Amino acid sequence: MAVDENGRWVVGSLPYKIRAGVVLSVYIVYNIYVFTTYIMFVMKARDKHSGLSQRNLKLITLQAIACLLLGAVGMISTSIQQWPCFVKLWFTNIGFLMMYGAVAARAFQHIVVSNVHILTNKVASNNNPAFKGLIPQSNLGVLTQTARHRSNSQSSMFSNTEFDVSENATTALYEDKKNTLDLNKTMRYTSLRIENEPDTKLYKRLHKYTRMQRFTSNRALIGYVLAHFVVAVILSLVTNIINKQYSISPVSMVCKLVWGFLPVVAFVGIYVVFILPVLLVKCWKLKDAYGIRNDLVISMIIGAACIIITVLWETILFHLALKWSGFFFTWLCAIILHTASITVPLWQAIRHSRDVIHRMHGASSLGNPMAAAIAGAGGQDMSKRSEFNSILADPYEYRYFCDFAASCFCSEMTAFIDEYQALKGLTVVALGSEDMWRDEANHIDTDYMARMASNIDSNLGYLAIAGRQHPNSRALRLQTPPTVNILETACAVYPQYDLSDSTPFPVAAMDKLVAIFSVFVNSSSYTAVSLPSAMVLRLRERLSRSQLTLTILDEIKDEILNMLYFDVFTRYARKN
Repeated sequence: MAVDENGRWVVGSLPYKIRAGVVLSVYIVYNIYVFTTYIMFVMKARDKHSGLSQRNLKLITLQAIACLLLGAVGMISTSIQQWPCFVKLWFTNIGFLMMYGAVAARAFQHIVVSNVHILTNKVASNNNPAFKGLIPQSNLGVLTQTARHRSNSQSSMFSNTEFDVSENATTALYEDKKNTLDLNKTMRYTSLRIENEPDTKLYKRLHKYTRMQRFTSNRALIGYVLAHFVVAVILSLVTNIINKQYSISPVSMVCKLVWGFLPVVAFVGIYVVFILPVLLVKCWKLKDAYGIRNDLVISMIIGAACIIITVLWETILFHLALKWSGFFFTWLCAIILHTASITVPLWQAIRHSRDVIHRMHGASSLGNPMAAAIAGAGGQDMSKRSEFNSILADPYEYRYFCDFAASCFCSEMTAFIDEYQALKGLTVVALGSEDMWRDEANHIDTDYMARMASNIDSNLGYLAIAGRQHPNSRALRLQTPPTVNILETACAVYPQYDLSDSTPFPVAAMDKLVAIFSVFVNSSSYTAVSLPSAMVLRLRERLSRSQLTLTILDEIKDEILNMLYFDVFTRYARKN
């Protein structure tokens, strides 16, 4: 007979062999699929252009292990049905609790880190002259609030930075400062202070999420997930002791679903009904660049449906479960979540990397890859770069782009660009102050500046005359896109000056220049930009020789623009 007295297919019968053969074959393919995609995910995460490095690989690993355990429960229970109940219990408890713990930890990390980047970006936007029409102000005061090594003043940042200039050069700078005290009083840009800002709610939120960052470290989040593992082990041991059907010795092959699995169903219910919906609401407002919302939705809907269907299948529809186990649906849940969290991002990362490589090759065909790419010149592919450059030149579109960059955890890059622009404005005004702020000196021709403002060049942007900042002068307020460096802008404003690559920064801009080094280049800063080590070494060498020229930040600025283009804009263009 193919069926025993309980209604199950007899071991060794043809239906049993067909079911076991087909399901175990699928299970083998499933294991190959899980291991292959996970290994490819880990390898691809090393590519800085893939976007996978922003995902927490350790949490992804714990989630993949949990899905693997649930997949084993589903497929083995479906294929041979009768196997040790305590093993089934342990795999189910550990799998579900670790899976939901990992998803919740990833969501929490995404919420905290995204809010820190977005709120920092909003602070920068509120003080960006392109958005407010004011003389540029520094955002470094806010950026250093989230630094690992906080400084109380720019002088302390100067002393802590890795990029201190030589002692002789520093002495000369301070001697010059004594001789130009009145100039500094007029030109110095005050760092943003939280207590002086009317929008205190913004800064309170930024402070709150900054304090929460200590809970988003790898150690804290992995500890949270492993705590779920410990809870699952304790639940399983207690069930093994109090319920003979799930005892380790003697081993039982036949077990009822309801009593032994009630604790894990309760835990899943808490996550599905309370924890995950709260996290989803928090995530929904964010520009989700890394798909955590999809994982939350799948965990809620598919996970809840899996638990409900499995329980109903094994209890009310038990006559079907005799031939096809309800645990099959746990395997469906596992493979869907693994596909959403690993396979789909991997496929998107491969596509994105190919697109980046294609664009890089297109730029390299023009001779100098970086210069050609930034200029946006040459070929159909460079039209995309021109579109990116137009976003940088458009204050309103750039603000939306900054919001999206913050969702990609790249707000430090746009913050650097904003500070570079502020430094550019400060430097240009300071370079002309020697002539402009003396009664007997000839001012810059007003008609010339009016022509510059009316004839906007596509590369230089525009220059504008602001209100009086000194009784005997007209201060310049300028807005040129980041693709135009400080030297080019200064040469356009002051064609009568002999400016070159060897022209040093004016004394009035030196504090801001050194502060930029400390906040964005110093490796100990939380807001440091990830730059190639060779580039940082070249910068240190120039600083050691006190070569603080107008072009010292150009290489860094160009590299950051390239990273924004390849890592952020390509995603931004697909989503808009």
